[in-house]
Amino acid sequence: MGWDERFLDEHQVDGGARLGTKLVHAVHSVLKAPAHDDDLVLIADGYDTWFQLPPEVLVARYNAMNQAANERLALKAGKRAVKSLKIGQKIVFGARRSCDSTRVHGAPCEMTPEPPAPSQWYAGDNSISNTQYNVNPPRFLDSGYIMGRMIDVRALLVRAMEILESTPHSDVVYDGSAQPIFNRIYSDQEHQRNRWYHRVLPAALSRKAEFGLGIDYFSELSHSTFDAEKNAKYLTYTSDGGVGVADPSSGLLQPQLGDHYLSDCVLNLPTALPTDIATSTPPFINANKTLPSDPPSWNDLPLLTNLCTGTIPVLIHHNGDKAARESTWDNIWFAPHAKEMLGKITGAAGGWTDTRKWVEWEELCPVEWEGELFGRGET
Repeated sequence: MGWDERFLDEHQVDGGARLGTKLVHAVHSVLKAPAHDDDLVLIADGYDTWFQLPPEVLVARYNAMNQAANERLALKAGKRAVKSLKIGQKIVFGARRSCDSTRVHGAPCEMTPEPPAPSQWYAGDNSISNTQYNVNPPRFLDSGYIMGRMIDVRALLVRAMEILESTPHSDVVYDGSAQPIFNRIYSDQEHQRNRWYHRVLPAALSRKAEFGLGIDYFSELSHSTFDAEKNAKYLTYTSDGGVGVADPSSGLLQPQLGDHYLSDCVLNLPTALPTDIATSTPPFINANKTLPSDPPSWNDLPLLTNLCTGTIPVLIHHNGDKAARESTWDNIWFAPHAKEMLGKITGAAGGWTDTRKWVEWEELCPVEWEGELFGRGET
């Protein structure tokens, strides 16, 4: 979104680039997209998000997460109330440990619900953490990705634009970012729900506040590195059920040898590669036999794993230490084979912009950057 556009609004932080791409262009794309109401929409930050698992894992987990969240909500509010009030999780955001921009008016961050993740998972070795939030499970909204049905995401973005356009000096209030706006919408939703739980609202809930927003507490769809740089490592899952460190030269302990894996949380790893990954579309499916698996398999490939929750996320959101985009690029499974995989694409390589313009690969990735992308110096 916002491809090749220059943001020059002198009244906005960064010329309005962050608010412009996340809201203005997102609204334009969603409203103009030739899509059905039930189509799934995924909006992810482009500069610092990597995809490590295939689309079918993303979709299956999104559906399972919503079902689990709605079951928790039914236990809390009652099945009859959930059905009559039409409340439930429909849109999923990422999770972070700290609340962003508490100065934004609206319900305070304290209204955010407690996460379902057991707090003891995060009672690890606090001495190695570089953040004051090291003992907190992720519970706050992170807008690094947004996923939901078209009809629901459309309503959310329209509401976000209403807030932005009605807020004087939005550059000061929101610090040039859309995140506090989404945080406000989520806080307002939870504030209203909480009032209903305690029966201080009439039977009907305001449609202005209820958007079905939920949080990816367990990093099932995405791992946010903000305040959590030490909570994930690249691990391998062998076909015989073993788990190992993907980079043995790092000198790190093997996971099975200690309760804490140089992390500020208690080690909580799967004992084998999860079934949804093992049965998904194999990696290198369009590559030739010179690539590492024959037949191709997810076993033995390095996969970023959340050490606290034991989940292997579909997305990796580098919104913490930005330098990790360079220092860990070679760790992700497809990096050593990216050039060959690109060459195996059937048809033209490139992408569509929000204005329905096709951009060729050579424009998306100019030749001077190919050394960084394809093997550190190879072209």
